[in-house]
Amino acid sequence: MGKSAHRGTEIRVLSPGSIEDFHAHLVRLDRFSRFPGEDDRAIDVHCLGLVAAGAILVGAFVDGVMRGGAEIVPDRTARRAEAAITVEEAFADRGLERELTARVIDEAQRHHLNHLRIQEQNATRSYRVPVFQLHAYSA
Repeated sequence: MGKSAHRGTEIRVLSPGSIEDFHAHLVRLDRFSRFPGEDDRAIDVHCLGLVAAGAILVGAFVDGVMRGGAEIVPDRTARRAEAAITVEEAFADRGLERELTARVIDEAQRHHLNHLRIQEQNATRSYRVPVFQLHAYSA
């Protein structure tokens, strides 16, 4: 996907060695933006779990610093996945969540996932996306 429509913003899949960028982003989230119960130690454990699970990580970089992130964790069958999207509060109104959601859907299609459950910071925005609907969500 590369550069986004916003100047100085890039959405890209992270390499396995980029977990530090993802970790630093999660630590910068305010306590209301973190998923329930995530303190800094829980974030350490969470990031180790992402690496162990072979998660697909996507970062939204603004002027070279990761300000939004998405994680896609396939289940054991690699047919279904859970995804979570976070954006730092100061960058919430820049369209990063929408761009990350579109990229998550693109990556789910690329990895041939049949079902995807996407969870965003606002708890009311959790939904399942059947594979036949994925394209419609990314449009």
